[in-house]
Amino acid sequence: MFASVSLWLQLGQLAMLMKLYRESTLDPLTGLTNRRVLMKRLDKEIAQANAFFILMFDLDKFKRVNDTYGHLNGDLVLVAMANIIKKEIRAKDIVARFGGEEFVAVLSGVSADEAALTAERIRASCEAATITTNNGLSIKVTTSIGVTMHQLSDVLEITFNRADELLYQAKREGRNKVVCG
Repeated sequence: MFASVSLWLQLGQLAMLMKLYRESTLDPLTGLTNRRVLMKRLDKEIAQANAFFILMFDLDKFKRVNDTYGHLNGDLVLVAMANIIKKEIRAKDIVARFGGEEFVAVLSGVSADEAALTAERIRASCEAATITTNNGLSIKVTTSIGVTMHQLSDVLEITFNRADELLYQAKREGRNKVVCG
């Protein structure tokens, strides 16, 4: 009897630890990796001298979505975008919610052309998607994407700044666009 109770308590503690781990590593809304974990994983990639591409996404005119449809429906859009990105990348790739309506995907072991094609697939899938709200409204969104390769000589911050600048170039050029550099 004592062994059964002990086992039950240990399983309860294990379940609680697993829940705490998930809560500390995942974005609670989208279920994607959170920014803190993304940065740790990138540090590992850099330490192993792996080449990789950063794809930085921003939902176009997302403030308008929240203002028009409300924040709860904006959350549905964010979840839909997260699912689109997950569907379009490989299982070994990293995808994270970077902040607000920004997402980052990290692709390793691909060429520049493959990274650009992946970004374009995600952009097209986002544009084609229709998100239906709980009250039957249909929401369409687009995304702008900056794509850059992490240079082994770069500090990670430089790579992110380059991806961010390419993302904003896509926005300046009319949005719903992929810009690589």
